[in-house]
Amino acid sequence: MLAAGMRACTSNSVDGIRSPADGCSVVPLPTTSVVASWLLKAKVISPTPVAGYVPRAALLQRLDAVTERRFTALQAPAGFGKTTVLADFTRRKQEQGLLVGWISLDEDDTLRVFGSYLAYAFECAGLDLSVLSDLDAWSSSPVTYQIGMVARAIEFHAAPCVLVLDEVDLLPRRTVALIERLVKRGPANLHFAMAFRSNPGLDLAALVFDGAGAVIGTEEFRFSRSEIDQFFQGALTRRQLAEVEEIAAGWPVALTVYRNLGAAGAGREADASRLTANFIGVRLLRDLSERDRAFLFDLAVFDWIDADLLEEVLELSDARLRIAALSSLDGLLLPIDQDGTVRRLHPLVREYCVDMLTVQDSERKQFLHARIARALAARGQATPAWRHASAAGDDRLVGELIEQAGLFEMWMRHGAMRVFSADRFLTPEIMALYPRLALLRCVALAMAVRSDEAAAAYRAFRQATDGGTRDRDGGDAQGLAIDHVFSQMALTGADAQAMHHRIDTLLPADGVVESDERGRFYLGTRHMLLCVSCYERGSLPESASHGARAHELYSEDMRYGNIVVDIYLGMAAMAGGRVRDACERYERARQETRRHFSSDPSLAVCADAVMLEIDLERNRERTIDRRTLKGLMELPGIWSDIRSVPVAVSAELTFERYDADAAVQLLVQTAEDVRAMRARALSNFVSALLVSYLVEVGRTERAARTWCEHELPDEVAELFDLDTHPWRTMEAMAWARARLLAAQGEFAPAAEIADGLCTTASTQGLTRTLLRGLALSMVIAERAGRTDRAVARLLEFLPLARDTGYVRPLVRDREVSRTVLRRLLDGMLDADTRDAAVSMLADLDGPTPAAPSFSPREVEVLVEVREGRRNREIADRLGISEEGVRFHLKNIYRKTGVSHRVDAVRNAQSFGVLD
Repeated sequence: MLAAGMRACTSNSVDGIRSPADGCSVVPLPTTSVVASWLLKAKVISPTPVAGYVPRAALLQRLDAVTERRFTALQAPAGFGKTTVLADFTRRKQEQGLLVGWISLDEDDTLRVFGSYLAYAFECAGLDLSVLSDLDAWSSSPVTYQIGMVARAIEFHAAPCVLVLDEVDLLPRRTVALIERLVKRGPANLHFAMAFRSNPGLDLAALVFDGAGAVIGTEEFRFSRSEIDQFFQGALTRRQLAEVEEIAAGWPVALTVYRNLGAAGAGREADASRLTANFIGVRLLRDLSERDRAFLFDLAVFDWIDADLLEEVLELSDARLRIAALSSLDGLLLPIDQDGTVRRLHPLVREYCVDMLTVQDSERKQFLHARIARALAARGQATPAWRHASAAGDDRLVGELIEQAGLFEMWMRHGAMRVFSADRFLTPEIMALYPRLALLRCVALAMAVRSDEAAAAYRAFRQATDGGTRDRDGGDAQGLAIDHVFSQMALTGADAQAMHHRIDTLLPADGVVESDERGRFYLGTRHMLLCVSCYERGSLPESASHGARAHELYSEDMRYGNIVVDIYLGMAAMAGGRVRDACERYERARQETRRHFSSDPSLAVCADAVMLEIDLERNRERTIDRRTLKGLMELPGIWSDIRSVPVAVSAELTFERYDADAAVQLLVQTAEDVRAMRARALSNFVSALLVSYLVEVGRTERAARTWCEHELPDEVAELFDLDTHPWRTMEAMAWARARLLAAQGEFAPAAEIADGLCTTASTQGLTRTLLRGLALSMVIAERAGRTDRAVARLLEFLPLARDTGYVRPLVRDREVSRTVLRRLLDGMLDADTRDAAVSMLADLDGPTPAAPSFSPREVEVLVEVREGRRNREIADRLGISEEGVRFHLKNIYRKTGVSHRVDAVRNAQSFGVLD
């Protein structure tokens, strides 16, 4: 039987989407648990054929040529079997060994979400994305983080790859535009097969005229007489076959309905354009009892048909039996999960039934939406719960469910994307009923860099709540306090350091019961915020202590918050010179991000940026193009101190890889953007970087004007005030001010600032800052003619650099550093100091290659190779094929730049990959 219009999942988004890192196999799940897990997999796995499916030989033959052209489009109205044909094509090509990625699209697939599904689809198809982690761990924008990674992986794959996109016409306009660019500019070995009812705006005419594209239209989807006969398994007489052919007009879904009703001898319909109403409204529902008809209309309100959910909402005990009794719906109740226990109504049937219920009993429809909303909310399916509550027209219910989720709590569990999702459902009426939700609107606006609107929303909140102290009757005082602190941080660009002295007041620890879940969350939040604020104040041990305590108190499902804590603990370890600890924290954050938050590219890029920063400190540069560098800074929704990392990394690599003008231009634009955000600490940081690079290129007068125009502090004491400035901003401003003064010939005040930077860094345990201060002091002393002072500072620098590998400060002033190093080597030195100086000279001659990033399986293969085992032995021990071993070895050779097994092992050992 042909399941016309078959889809992999509903067109409505379902809450709780997680990262695909757990693999591609679809494991049957209980009907009442983790709906989002199978739904995510269903998005990227082609639907399975139903019993009786009839292959469309002519259409499949047209599609077989997909790799001979850039794209093939299937365009036909709903119910013509586009999805069915695409799914059959996909299965056949995959069986032939072609790499084919499938995505079932819907209206919620924004630019951010589409990139995540693209990566997951090709990963499930067999494309190895991990091979690019050492090259493409950064993005050109929050969207193209995934796009660029997949495109490069496809280029490496070399063989033809096909991307199958179903229901492209449902996509938002910007996502359609992205697909068009990908078709026109993607890798040459990437081909497209896509289906849509009507062209959603793709400008592909030129490709069609050039023979690089083809469109398969409606007429080609109509069943021929021979196909209809095959569809009915030869059971029709000639007369019946002619009648069915005329009545159905070759429309696959009409044939499905006709056969299900056993109406082979029915009279012909006069008007084919009324097939939907005639077949669904008359023939499909004609033989249903009033009880079954009412049940079907109720089913249509649900996004998916899960028997346990139905029984709860409809207060039934026999939902499975009643669904099975709807025999006329065979082929129109489409499976979503692999074992068919969760299904959905065919979109045309659902649309018709919802319309009928609206006319006949609109109150019933609203009642069901409200019941479904509460049931889904109890299951943790927040976004569809909010959508059903909104469809019920119940402002109080929408507000209640969103308030229950909690602004900060939803951010901690699910990240910024959930906050944006919740904000879409808020109205002025809802916020008037639930004033705490005005804080959610405020945070969403701040994360979207709409600072003026965010500030206005916050003022309205304070006015409605007596300055944030009074919630609605029956509200949650602790929840309000947490959300209030979070919103204030969002308004200041997440400058937690500025909030440090208020956290104890707003979130007191006294009287909180740690034994209950809410108490643990409250205390965990307090420690998490103190971890961030102490880090920004340069109080690294306190930050580490609070971060460890937050991890202890937070449950495992606070995944987003735990990732953020790991990033901050990693940055604290980096600042303190504990390189291994920092790398371990960063890598864990990156893996957890890819596993659980692949749809939040901002967080993924942050995790990559901090890894890149620590490589730069050790002078291990990576090859990154201009587009990618620019994209490192396009990260709405992240905290300011984390945001400062990709800004600094982008500027440094732009300066190093391209030219000074490019770095200056980048920072000029960034400074304007950041000042519009009203994030003072981040603004000062970027302005200080701009001054430094202006000095670097000899534009001293412009640098001095920039310092004044951007209102950076002139007083030395203010530069080092960690109660006012985060340590990164303090470091950047002191560095910039000292270099500016030295460039103006004012060496004494410049040296005073450099010494002050060293003193502050030593007091706070900021090893990275201390190294920068020592290098700066050395350069100033050398230029001032104080050669002994320059050598003394270098002697202090070398042992710290040897322990941490942080050689970047000397690399930034290569010529001066070489001069002082050679002078040092001319004197009497102990062996350790001489070795360190010689090694440092080598570092100044060029960057150290970055350590390759091996996947866990590649590490296992390397271990086996080190033991001298051959491919067959390795395959048997690891439970993979010999081809799999060769595949992983090929990736290892590419990453290490060698072509022999022994050399690959030596290379991995040199980077500490193998114990």
